[in-house]
Amino acid sequence: MRRLRRTLTVTRLELLHLLRDRTTRSLLVAVPVLQLLLFGYAVNLDPREVPVAIASTASGAAALVAQSDHLSVAADGLAPGAATRLVEVGQALIAIEQDATGFQVVVDASDPAAVRPALAALERALHRQAAPPVVVEWRHNPDQRTAWAIVPGLAGAVAMISMLMLGALTLVRERERGTWEGLLATPLGAAEVLAGKLAPYVPIGTLQAALVVGGAALLFELPVRGSLLPFLAAAALCAASYLAVGFVISAHSRTQMQAIQLAVMLYLPSMLLSGFMFPFQGMPAWARALGEALPLTHFVRVSRDVLLRGGDGGRVELTWLAGLAAGCILLAAATYRRRLD
Repeated sequence: MRRLRRTLTVTRLELLHLLRDRTTRSLLVAVPVLQLLLFGYAVNLDPREVPVAIASTASGAAALVAQSDHLSVAADGLAPGAATRLVEVGQALIAIEQDATGFQVVVDASDPAAVRPALAALERALHRQAAPPVVVEWRHNPDQRTAWAIVPGLAGAVAMISMLMLGALTLVRERERGTWEGLLATPLGAAEVLAGKLAPYVPIGTLQAALVVGGAALLFELPVRGSLLPFLAAAALCAASYLAVGFVISAHSRTQMQAIQLAVMLYLPSMLLSGFMFPFQGMPAWARALGEALPLTHFVRVSRDVLLRGGDGGRVELTWLAGLAAGCILLAAATYRRRLD
């Protein structure tokens, strides 16, 4: 009984500490609320407005596409074969071609979950119109292997979580160990501290992404159809972005527990809104806008383009990633504090 009373006393003290910590108390409520809102309003397994390219010979197909909420016309009136080329380069997810034997539908299978419902809606619409036979051809991932669809995004997600956690702990760890005062006494500027503390981690995050892809190539026969240079550049930029965000968290956290909780609260939207776990086309417009501001979103696109389509990652996506990384680093430098709170 004495041991039980002592245990209950310690439990009571720990509970009081927890309840008196405003940041921890807020995060305990905010994290489940955030998950509820994201899963309830943003995540949707039924994609909408999937881009479709249509060859000019596919008569009536544009009208069928326009009638479906699942599909949107990305290009119409194309020459035979041009619609398929748009799928090859990732500018459309579905191509409709027509010849004497019927309709040929070419589908980008780099993310099968994003196109299956839309393809089913298209096939139903074609059959309702008593169309000639429909032949479906899956490109980039012809067997629709789940591992091939997941691993390109998983490489970035692994690096994102690791870098966000490492960055979130970097300064708060110094403060808890008592070495923060010594760092403040040095003549180092914000940029120097930021560069010195984060530089070792960027190659680690890049290596993590490369190891995930290398392991998938050995275990699941994941193809690497394009040059790895854009992939590695995107991995480094993604790692730098989340490291810098973690640094901002660390600068505003008093304990490592607070830093970890804030990091978890930030990486949840990245996992859910980037198109890595759920179809990007299924999200409402406001969620897609938030997703465009996340480095992981653009890494997923670059990775799938390089590994599965054999592309170069896309200059627009790499530019977006570079801009987001620069913005995150500038934010981290601005929030670095030269004094103890």
